[in-house]
Amino acid sequence: MGLNKKKIGLALSGGAVLGIAHLGAIKVLEEHHIPIDFIAGTSAGSLVGAFLAAGYRSDEMFQLVKSLSWGKISKVTIPKMGLLNSKLLERFVDSHLGRIDIADLPRPFAAVAVDLTSGKEVIFRSGPVSEAVRASCTIPGVFTPLIRGDQVLVDGGVLNFLPTNVVRQMGADYVIAIKLMPGISNGKKPENIIQIMMNSFQLVIEQIAIHAPNGDATIAPNLAGFTPHDFHQAEALYERGYLAALEVIKKIETDLRPKKKRFWLFQLFK
Repeated sequence: MGLNKKKIGLALSGGAVLGIAHLGAIKVLEEHHIPIDFIAGTSAGSLVGAFLAAGYRSDEMFQLVKSLSWGKISKVTIPKMGLLNSKLLERFVDSHLGRIDIADLPRPFAAVAVDLTSGKEVIFRSGPVSEAVRASCTIPGVFTPLIRGDQVLVDGGVLNFLPTNVVRQMGADYVIAIKLMPGISNGKKPENIIQIMMNSFQLVIEQIAIHAPNGDATIAPNLAGFTPHDFHQAEALYERGYLAALEVIKKIETDLRPKKKRFWLFQLFK
């Protein structure tokens, strides 16, 4: 299918483990040859976005995800600024992408975090990819923040759950958003302090997510019944993302198809 010359941006929301649904949605974009020129992600979306910007395909990322556990990307620490040390997530990214700078990625990428010192959004467009992802994914209280000078950097979802505005600022004319609405509607009670904190954070973020600006096309998988902390849901989350994208792909293709020129009747007789 011939597409027009619009620059296409991909905005990826947060969602912790729910972020696996991003991969199923991206698979549909790949199958339909939708080119992505700019990528911005918040929290889990920053992790997926970084690997995508580095050249990974959805299938490759899914193979990595299926082997993940919280023990591989975090470890219990002395609870001064967080219960889990987020440094392991940084090492995980470095182990697969190398200590690469955001500016050196094949595709333009941005990760969104929040500075708890200033209360302002921080957009990473340069510096180590792994540090940007670590900062963007740091759920306050659960993971230790990234300290950078006077900045105490945590999950970007605190202020910007779905960074459609960021990819527009990067130069995108058309924005595809993948919006993973959080929630804890599965009725399963949390069993430890980490699950209590993550569920509480998800409830707060849900209120922010409701008002997050959509893209020109928005893929919003049905995630009712899923928890934000269980990696065993990987296959089902991937499928939900895939099915949701199939429902939107025709709109995306129609929007991006070159428009036929129209001539007024009188022009035919000139």
